[in-house]
Amino acid sequence: MRLSVFGIALENIKARKRRYVIIMISISVVTGILVLTFILGIGAMYSLQKGLSRLGADLLVVPKESLVNLKSALITGEPSSFYLDDILVTRIRELPGVKRVSAQVFLVSATGECCILGNSFLIGFNPQDDFTVLPWVRDKLSEKFPEDGAIVGHDTPWKLGETIFFYNVPLRVWGKLERTGIGIYDNAIFFHINKAYEMSDKSQTAPVPLKPLRGKVSAILIQLEPGAKIPFVVFSIFKLDPNVKVVTTGNIITEARQILIGVIYGIFAIVLALIVSNMLNINTVFSAIVNERLREIGILRAIGATKFDVFKLILYESIITCLLGGILGVLIGLIMFRIFQRSWIFYLKLVNIPFTLPPIWIILLIFIAILLITFVISLFGAYLPARRASEVLPYDAIREVA
Repeated sequence: MRLSVFGIALENIKARKRRYVIIMISISVVTGILVLTFILGIGAMYSLQKGLSRLGADLLVVPKESLVNLKSALITGEPSSFYLDDILVTRIRELPGVKRVSAQVFLVSATGECCILGNSFLIGFNPQDDFTVLPWVRDKLSEKFPEDGAIVGHDTPWKLGETIFFYNVPLRVWGKLERTGIGIYDNAIFFHINKAYEMSDKSQTAPVPLKPLRGKVSAILIQLEPGAKIPFVVFSIFKLDPNVKVVTTGNIITEARQILIGVIYGIFAIVLALIVSNMLNINTVFSAIVNERLREIGILRAIGATKFDVFKLILYESIITCLLGGILGVLIGLIMFRIFQRSWIFYLKLVNIPFTLPPIWIILLIFIAILLITFVISLFGAYLPARRASEVLPYDAIREVA
């Protein structure tokens, strides 16, 4: 009669619950940490890619002094206070290889009677040549963007149709962007660039006036023609004005991603140490189990079990225990994330890391990957004890125990 190795493995687990529960708990702790790490890490990377890709530009031209501030602005919503002459926009538009050019002006709201309380990231843009803001509006009042309209980020408190004031300039909320996790979008208010100049003019009587902005822009976004040579266009821009910095949006994403990867690698180093310790723990526990069950193994061999049957028996017990612990850990990790979701996101924002929850299919892939990791842990952890058990001779095992 053919032995049901899987059935015997289940019965052994039921008969020796204590040791297997210890293994399950240790595995669930590791997988729970993995769930949190993967969701937070991939969510941050997803948010970064999703948000910065919406710049829609191949090149970004900024004042040399504002490059560091610009990266901070893109991630956290902190504005730059350096500006370029707007004549450069027209001159860049005439360069070979340039398809579209759009300028933006960055401002900060003040706190006082003239304005809405609290700081906001204000961005003036030109709707006529825009290709980075209007395409990403989720909700809007009408098809055409009005002169006094405003587009607000997901994390701003205003609703469509509300009127807001900055430096005594009224703006009507016309559209709202979906959440990206990137400060320049989620915390921003976009409006016509002429309104930005009007705010600058009116702020001159405020306690903390803005810099005079007429004829100035903060950044110039450039979309290139298909096949255009980036080095050639960059060199042409430097010839127009050597006091600017030209960066590709890809470089910004890459540098920001490297910061995230550094943080995530630190977490993964801790998780890797936990994985290795669990493998050693499983190895130790199953080595003890094999020593205690020499007589049982000898009897199984005597009634017809092959070496491979014994090998599978130990591995099945390890796999079943670890997978149950993995499933439990996934559930615990998901519950912990849901309970403390606001705290996790708040902490990430404190260290300037963007976050938005990835799509459900990515989360499902995370769960599958974690269960595969758990499966590998069970195999490597129990391999040596299983191999030793399979090499036990029936007579020697029964005699040694007897």
